[in-house]
Amino acid sequence: MARSFSNPVHSLLGKIVALATVASAVTVTGSVDGKSYDYIIVGGGLSGLVAANRLSEDSAVSVLVVEYGPVDRSNKTLVPYYATSTNTAGMFNITSAPEPYLGNSSFAIMAGSIAGGGSSVNGMVCGRASAADYDSWEQLGNPGWGWEGLLPYFKKGTTLNVPSAEEAEKLGYTWDESFYGSGPLQVGYPDFQYNDMYTFFKGFEEVGLQFQKDQGAGNNTGLVWAPTALDTKTMTRSSSLTAYYDTAANRTNLNLLAERQVTEIIFSSDLTAKGVKILNRADGSSSSVYAKKEVILAAGAVHTPQILQLSGIGPKSVLRAAGLKTKLDLASVGSNFQDHPVSYMMYNLNQTFPNAGSLGSNATFNQESLQEYLTNHSGPYTRAQGNSVAFIPLHTITDKVSTMVSDLTKQVAKTYLPSIYSDSGLLKGFQAQRDILAKQFTAGSVAAIEFPFSGAGFIPNAIQKPLSRGTVYLNATNPTGSPVVSHRAFENPFDRAQIFAAIQFTRKFFSSSALSVMAPEESAPGAAVTSQEAFFSAMTAAGLMSPTFAHPSGSCPMMPKKSGGCVGADLLVYGTKKLSIIDASIMPIIPSNHLQASVYAVAEKAADLIKARA
Repeated sequence: MARSFSNPVHSLLGKIVALATVASAVTVTGSVDGKSYDYIIVGGGLSGLVAANRLSEDSAVSVLVVEYGPVDRSNKTLVPYYATSTNTAGMFNITSAPEPYLGNSSFAIMAGSIAGGGSSVNGMVCGRASAADYDSWEQLGNPGWGWEGLLPYFKKGTTLNVPSAEEAEKLGYTWDESFYGSGPLQVGYPDFQYNDMYTFFKGFEEVGLQFQKDQGAGNNTGLVWAPTALDTKTMTRSSSLTAYYDTAANRTNLNLLAERQVTEIIFSSDLTAKGVKILNRADGSSSSVYAKKEVILAAGAVHTPQILQLSGIGPKSVLRAAGLKTKLDLASVGSNFQDHPVSYMMYNLNQTFPNAGSLGSNATFNQESLQEYLTNHSGPYTRAQGNSVAFIPLHTITDKVSTMVSDLTKQVAKTYLPSIYSDSGLLKGFQAQRDILAKQFTAGSVAAIEFPFSGAGFIPNAIQKPLSRGTVYLNATNPTGSPVVSHRAFENPFDRAQIFAAIQFTRKFFSSSALSVMAPEESAPGAAVTSQEAFFSAMTAAGLMSPTFAHPSGSCPMMPKKSGGCVGADLLVYGTKKLSIIDASIMPIIPSNHLQASVYAVAEKAADLIKARA
């Protein structure tokens, strides 16, 4: 449905200017050295701005958000189509340690470095995992963190922009509005899809996948329409910046300090968090600011463990190597790091026009589509990274589930884990995770593989439940520089078996009668590659394997301390006082979906927990 504006070009630009003007009302420009606030939130990313909004609802409570990067409301962050390419200016410039199971190559670490964090730079997919995904968190010893405990917060944070009847019929959208609420974050669907995508839908149905009415209802296995973080009133990105921060701009008790790096948490002798030390990235000056109630870490799965370690909280061996005094030997800080490792197969296809690549390859189509977007806020530019996805259980891609799971449970766990797992607590926690995952794989209650699709021949297969675990540690030679991030992707043989099974399933999919109209021809790794060893060799050499789908998580896990946890169900860091973590680093097992929706729910629940103990 077209959306008309009296002055279309200036309407979009005017929205951006208006937002920037609003933000100046609460953005701190002067010195904060020596000042005190009730809450200091370290990181103005997705979770940090959610908590900032909720905690500052009480006008008697003062909140300071310290954000590493700038506030960016450029078209690059707002226009959905621009989310299809990496916004490198809005990302940290960090590469991983060499990945030993991917040819010792290093890979870019995908983490947002501007206000809004990942919600300002990601592909805008805003889907939920299955109920069993979250129930596993509770089963690991975190009461209240299962599906039933999180669903109210999924609802609280989001408003579903329901498509018109005309759009729903034309594009095939389905949803269940009862699983959404009236929260700040706007989610919805673009008003345009490419025809070839529907051919893929038919192919997936032919090979046994069932269509889910709404992926947010507790079962995302099968074919789903994943909502996009999209405000359909303007057809622009909805982020924690636009939805949670800008809407609170009239609150004088909420302050944002941008382009500042938190270098250390200030503790008293009994490890009560008293405040933080801040580096002004523009002029190199330092300051200290103090928290009366709580210091809240929301710096993400890469930087939250780094800040803890810089503050003397972490594995003693890591701190000693960096020349830092150990205030608390906590092996869990920086352990359990997870992402969704991925392989990218390639097929030559006979595609219709326009197709998912046309905006990049056809200048005329691009210009016409841009003009349609500026004039009516409709058309191809309303599509972000895509929202049609197959989330596939293991038993759908292979008939060897029993054998695979049996081999997994017979493993000597520490054989395929980082050396830090010689710690008995970390090992115990991993074994508890493995037991849960083994049951889920057998039951088919969670997705093992994500296969997002738009009708094109560039085919991601992303492992949703990896058994490999990585680490995030200080660089011993430059502790305040970028941390050393090691995914150790595909270290566990189970992960290699999962991805190879997905490749065989992908070949089955492209052999379906529904896909014959597109005359698919596999170009990478090529049909002649038929063994797991040959697949890994060919795909690694071609640069078509990656340890990351831009979903870093798990590096400060929420589990009992005796099981290698960093925080408990109350999100307070073990062994400290008045210090909590509210970002993706607390997820003990990565969910089988993109992380955005889950992090919003975590942050909403975290805000209530923090309020309750004030």
